[in-house]
Amino acid sequence: RPSFFVIDEAHCISHWGHDFRPEYRALKVLRQEFPTIAIHAFTATATEPVRKDIVDQLAFNNPGVLVGSFDRPNLIYRAVPRHGLMDQIVAALKRHPKDSGIIYAIRRKDVEEISAQLNARGVRAVAYHAGMTAAAREASQNAFSREEIDVIVATVAFGMGVNRSNVRYVIHAALPKSIEHYQQETGRSGRDGLAAECILFYSGEDFFTWKFIMEKESSATLDVDLKKLGAMSNFARGGFCRHGYLVSYFGQEWKSGPCEACDF
Repeated sequence: RPSFFVIDEAHCISHWGHDFRPEYRALKVLRQEFPTIAIHAFTATATEPVRKDIVDQLAFNNPGVLVGSFDRPNLIYRAVPRHGLMDQIVAALKRHPKDSGIIYAIRRKDVEEISAQLNARGVRAVAYHAGMTAAAREASQNAFSREEIDVIVATVAFGMGVNRSNVRYVIHAALPKSIEHYQQETGRSGRDGLAAECILFYSGEDFFTWKFIMEKESSATLDVDLKKLGAMSNFARGGFCRHGYLVSYFGQEWKSGPCEACDF
């Protein structure tokens, strides 16, 4: 006799979501098998088309749709062309001595190289990516979550279940694959409400690296994925308020005036 069901990461239900998983669509069976029990679906990164698709796929009947603000006013966004990446990363870390932070990279080999070079420069860092053993990944995540180490270098495989409120910076060593991924990954900083810095080091080659990976995977959502990648590239290169761009992307109206928390 369950009281209600909760579906987390509900954007995975939608074909228009940034992490579509066909298995999630099978969750509509909950409404069929338990027609009188409440179902709640939660996600931090759903645009309006994704929200509508979640409602349709789960066969909700006149549901309440609650949407909070997508703006994170305590996050300071910067997007900088990449040149001399390790020097750029180290310069950023010097602004955050003894603070905790996450560094994201696209490829596993990039994670290994950045982690190794940081340790060689006297910065204690651990790596996290899907090519490591489950035990090694768990050891890295536990060391970071328990505040035994302050810097973790990771692919997008890292982040689920991380519960550390005092992350003061998130560095992207390359372009993320979508605004939704960027919003999720940068949102792992500043959860205590204090200021945190989100720095994106990008290059034109990042777009084509992701495009190659996406085409190689031959996903049924390739067209959608490429559009999302294009929006992420525009965010990095565009001359506009970063907070305003993110809020507008998720379908909300940006307040007038400067955010005073980005590099524009």
